[in-house]
Amino acid sequence: MIALHVRYAFKTEDVDEAVRCFTALQAATREEDGCLAYTVYRADDMKSFWLHEEWESNAHLEAHFKTEHFERYSVNGLQKIATIREITRGAPLA
Repeated sequence: MIALHVRYAFKTEDVDEAVRCFTALQAATREEDGCLAYTVYRADDMKSFWLHEEWESNAHLEAHFKTEHFERYSVNGLQKIATIREITRGAPLA
């Protein structure tokens, strides 16, 4: 299993667009083969978000990066308007 924690922040004027992208991306990603968990969280400051993702394998994660919805909502959406994007990748301890 592969897990990702991705932290994002946005300018106030971009938050509504970020919410739209996250909502669509979360729904589509949860339908993907090998996706064990994909949840978007919103921080109390209302401008910061984080994703918790779990994938059966690295191959499933790499396939996710090649999907149309990842390209549309992450690469051409969230990543273009984010002021912060930090990714932590890991695997279970045991």
